Amino acid sequence: MTFLAILASRAIALPLSPPFPAPELQYILNQSQASLLLHSAKFASKAKEVLATPGPEPLPVVDPEFRPNLKTLELSKHLGLGSDNTTFDHVTITDDSDTEGAGMMLYTSGTTARPKGVLIPETALTAQSRALIEAWKYTPQDRLLHCLPLHHIHGTVNAIVTPLFAGSVIEFLFPFNADTVWRRFANPFLESTSSETIADGAPNSTGKPLPYISLPSALSRTVSEACSTGATTPASVDPGLSPADTSRIGQIAAELYGIVRLASGSYSSEATGMVLSPQELTRINQLTLELNDVVRPQTTPPLSLPSGASNTNGTTSNASPEDKFANMCKEKITFFTVVPTVYTRLLTTHKTLPPEVAAAGRIAISPEHMRVSISGSAALPTPVKRAWKDLSRGNVLLERYGMTEVGMALSCGLEYDDRVDGSVGWPLPGVEARLFDTDTNEAIPADEVERSGEIQLRGANVFREYWANPIATAKEFLPADDGKGPWFKTGDVAVRRHVPAPAGSAASGDWAQGPMYFILGRQSADIIKSGGEKVSALEVERELLSLPEVLEAAVLAVPSGKWGQKVGAVTILDRTLCPGGWKPMDMRRALKGRLANYKIPQVLRVVDHIPRNAMGKINKKNLVKQVFLDDFSGDEM
Repeated sequence: MTFLAILASRAIALPLSPPFPAPELQYILNQSQASLLLHSAKFASKAKEVLATPGPEPLPVVDPEFRPNLKTLELSKHLGLGSDNTTFDHVTITDDSDTEGAGMMLYTSGTTARPKGVLIPETALTAQSRALIEAWKYTPQDRLLHCLPLHHIHGTVNAIVTPLFAGSVIEFLFPFNADTVWRRFANPFLESTSSETIADGAPNSTGKPLPYISLPSALSRTVSEACSTGATTPASVDPGLSPADTSRIGQIAAELYGIVRLASGSYSSEATGMVLSPQELTRINQLTLELNDVVRPQTTPPLSLPSGASNTNGTTSNASPEDKFANMCKEKITFFTVVPTVYTRLLTTHKTLPPEVAAAGRIAISPEHMRVSISGSAALPTPVKRAWKDLSRGNVLLERYGMTEVGMALSCGLEYDDRVDGSVGWPLPGVEARLFDTDTNEAIPADEVERSGEIQLRGANVFREYWANPIATAKEFLPADDGKGPWFKTGDVAVRRHVPAPAGSAASGDWAQGPMYFILGRQSADIIKSGGEKVSALEVERELLSLPEVLEAAVLAVPSGKWGQKVGAVTILDRTLCPGGWKPMDMRRALKGRLANYKIPQVLRVVDHIPRNAMGKINKKNLVKQVFLDDFSGDEM
């Protein structure tokens, strides 16, 4: 509401990140010439620290007479409520043709240079939002789970401004916590997976009676459902089960549940018919045999139920007042957009969830319920994309390309066929894009493929200027003689490629057709020129991440007297697969056949941590100095 109020007052909103160091925040406040710092009581001490921090000298501003005159204001909670805390104040919104004076300013991530203030007028915010609504079909029926930082284009335009335009619901869950996100996903489906039971002796589709299963309620229904396929199950559970046995029961039940429920084609309790493949039937029988090995017939009373769980007779015990999820919303999430590292964390955490939450979570992220899952702000490793598809039983992550200065510019389509691995799709509606060969200083013809060039953009979505930095602004725009305005130079290199049909057949919209764009990386950091060859760091990273030994990877340009630049790799390893470490020759053998020889990294460093910023990006200029300083001269291979 504060953000909207700033726009309505014809001012410029500049979101800041509280975790940023005080000197960096002071730099932004001074360089932006901010007049008012708004903060909540929670960040009062941070605001005081920032104000007490000396500003950097000299400031990169045009006006030499500028003197900081910053005022601060602490916002109280529920400021929009009336005196009785129930009546909302009424405001009047009027049309205003002057949309250039107000807008939002965001600072670049600073991965390649000192952060610059990007001024995005209301006209650009509107254009960016309209393009996304047309491409991604936001509707008032959508509910978006927001767990992104609010000082980046991804978290503001994609996840606030655009859904507000469309009338969607935005539900905030920040800071990100993987367990809580899974619980929120699962919450609408937990009752259907844990509280419903099948009556003792009810016939199944084959006429066989379903045995009464005295399992904890979270498991009874899933095991009973497995019985409907003809599998045999034990009659009851020994209350003396070890923690390991209990855990295994949960894993088996969760997998049984996933197979049977997804095969039924429905997630409601009315689901009756199902079609199981021979592989699924075989797997169910295997799981049931494992269950028989763990659960032993006995005559003692059933296991006691956890607080809030349903008994086999349908009654429910009192929920614990300490249950932090007691008031969590039960409306399903239909729209989710985050960075690749979030999907990686969710995939890892899912294995450790309670069985009923894990099962309900898989239902929640399935295509039937989560309409679209988007990944952006960094390259998406293909193994992560495939793992999410497997876990969700078919939900393919949508990749797109954007940056602070232009919002979203390229995107894959909503149709799954239009989500090609490694591609960011086509120019969004209203966005004009081209590839420019900086070596020959000419635009690459629109119908030419397999030729790399810098992505250049223009349209109403493009920002107006770098605040108080006309030199930087002029440097990033290339004049055009067609009367349609200058091109913005993104600094990112891509290539257009033909893709097999039906991708690119306009099924997702008229804008989604023809050759697709594939990002090769930043011109300054991700295009490595080694021995006369150009190497895409992102391509090498993608292959490294497809190796089971590698958990994280960054590919860098290492200065070399002989080659100009060498391809260097920084990796985090899965120590369970390679406890003895990983040597350069191990890496080269693993990549042989996957990459041309000149693309395989020549130097390797194995580390325990790769620093990233809030959006999951790596400052490669800093990283190469930190880990490869000794390799700047001389060649090992």
